[in-house]
Amino acid sequence: MKRRKLVTFILVSIGVIGIDRLTKWLIKTTMELGESIPVLGDFFRISFILNSGIAFGLFDENPSPVKIPLLVFVSVVALGIILYIFLTLPKGIRLSGISMGLIFGGAIGNMIDRILRGRVVDFIDVDFFDIALPQINVFMTRFPTFNAADSSVFIGILMLLVIIIIQGGKAEART
Repeated sequence: MKRRKLVTFILVSIGVIGIDRLTKWLIKTTMELGESIPVLGDFFRISFILNSGIAFGLFDENPSPVKIPLLVFVSVVALGIILYIFLTLPKGIRLSGISMGLIFGGAIGNMIDRILRGRVVDFIDVDFFDIALPQINVFMTRFPTFNAADSSVFIGILMLLVIIIIQGGKAEART
């Protein structure tokens, strides 16, 4: 592995953790829990909520005493998998340090909240088209509230998929 790719991975991860911690601190110190501030009308709001579940509030209502330790354990396993994937990607895959750093930093950012508070601070609140799937009892009028760490993981995964699709075959041929 190239040293520059590893340095990029570390710097991006640290940057994401820093931005995540800063934005969550700003929300906690300037807003009341449950408060919502319109930014672009009702389409985009900053809304302070606490999420004890996983991504997009799944399992937030589950009061199990093993939920938080289990989520921290799953996070640690996921971090190990992310590191393994990063370290075993073909050498020719460009930009993987950035994409994997986004994913790793975001995962650590939310894990810190779970360890310290048992809940994750979410605040990015976006409207989208209504979804109704009555067969499985799903009715959504807004996208679930999320945070900078979630955004980072999502962008990192999308970026990695595009990189692998575009560069994957070329990198395999070079290694």
